[in-house]
Amino acid sequence: MTELLQQAYDPEHFRREGHRLVDLLADYLTNIRRGDSPEKVLHYVDPNELYERWQADLAGAPHRDLGGFFEKILHDTMHMHHPKYLGHQTSNVAPPAALAELIGGLLDPGMGVYEQGTSGVALERLLVKELGKIMHWGDGTEGYLTSGGTLGNLTALLCARQVMVENDVWKNGFQGKQYAFLVSSEAHYSVARAVQVMGMGKRGVVQVPVNQRFQMRTDQLEACFQQAADEGVTVIGVVASSCSTATGSFDPLADIADFCEAKKLWLHVDGAHGGCALFSKKYRSLLDGIERADSMILDFHKMLMTPKLVTAVAFRRGEHSYQTFTQKASYMWDSDEGREWFNLAKRTFELTKSFMSVRVYALWRTYGPALFGEYVEQQFDLGKTFARLLAAAGDFEMPVAEPECNILCFRYLQPGWSEEKADRVNAAIRERLVREGEFFIVQTRLQGKLYLRTTLMNPHTTERELVVVLERIRVLGIGN
Repeated sequence: MTELLQQAYDPEHFRREGHRLVDLLADYLTNIRRGDSPEKVLHYVDPNELYERWQADLAGAPHRDLGGFFEKILHDTMHMHHPKYLGHQTSNVAPPAALAELIGGLLDPGMGVYEQGTSGVALERLLVKELGKIMHWGDGTEGYLTSGGTLGNLTALLCARQVMVENDVWKNGFQGKQYAFLVSSEAHYSVARAVQVMGMGKRGVVQVPVNQRFQMRTDQLEACFQQAADEGVTVIGVVASSCSTATGSFDPLADIADFCEAKKLWLHVDGAHGGCALFSKKYRSLLDGIERADSMILDFHKMLMTPKLVTAVAFRRGEHSYQTFTQKASYMWDSDEGREWFNLAKRTFELTKSFMSVRVYALWRTYGPALFGEYVEQQFDLGKTFARLLAAAGDFEMPVAEPECNILCFRYLQPGWSEEKADRVNAAIRERLVREGEFFIVQTRLQGKLYLRTTLMNPHTTERELVVVLERIRVLGIGN
């Protein structure tokens, strides 16, 4: 081994830098949790300026100061553990899960086949089985973990297509027939993307209208189904949102399950964000009916404190999970037909993927599922608190007055404003907040109107921060 390689793999260097990094991160977590901390959520820099800064850094390589690099990253990256981070719905990582990712990252086994993945493969199955118990699916539950909700939805819908279409689509194609899924008009974009990736085209998605709370109107399912049939489209399943990304609205699963059972359709639940309610006694009713679903996905990297990306893909009837793909890889196994749960690449897109199960299992093993339940209830409760503050303020409008979870949309509004002015002022408010860096929120459009949007992900966020952000928004709104 060369001297340079010896340095890169030196255990003592790793020990020293590892201790320095943990100390740096622990101090960072302590500082941003202080009520009087001057630390910003984001030190905003123009993208071209930041690119040039890192370009200059790389031009000076090699640098021997690894700790200096970590400090720069810490400064230039979004501080999602900050109590004033109110933005995208992505996990506020619990430190034990980050430590688990360290061992996963260093060992870094592939998860596609058991002979390499070993413990990681076993943990994936165990976690999905536990989810099955919570959903009252029974011992037949099977599934795996994959890299994100988009890939999770695609894999589940591929399975639904293979099971529900009489012809073997994987081998023979559609043979001139048009198939489709009934999908809420507020469903995540990944659902339509999955259907089109599957070659079903735009007609492969039949949109079902939503009510005033942005939930699927189940009274319209029959009409949408019949209209599709009249147009020569065969509906094979329904995709329910638990919850929708923009507003956090939960589709009524029990009513959808009734329809699916009557029509003999597949029911898939996109529980990427809201599936976490499974762990909460208080909010479990939001998912009533999920015990009758055929498949579901859940992102551990959203509401369950786990580093990205960890998505569970679960099937109530475990045998279905083996029908998605039928390709043969002779260098990995001899038979394509054997149902070997431990060779995950037979059922997933990914052959090479990260040791993601260790991140989830570390939290579950250390604290039990009660940890997830307490986190979900605290953040969902905080969403209701924020809604109460917005309603009492008088100069804010909410499209959903009583949110079901920790996602809220609202906009600053004054009497007499046109829709154009309301959009312009709220967009300007959001841009100013981001550039100032004291708070971070996002925006979305609902029925053509622009709204500010918050997802309350940080367990250190309190009513105090919510009061202050509304005060700041009001000041910025008056100034526009």
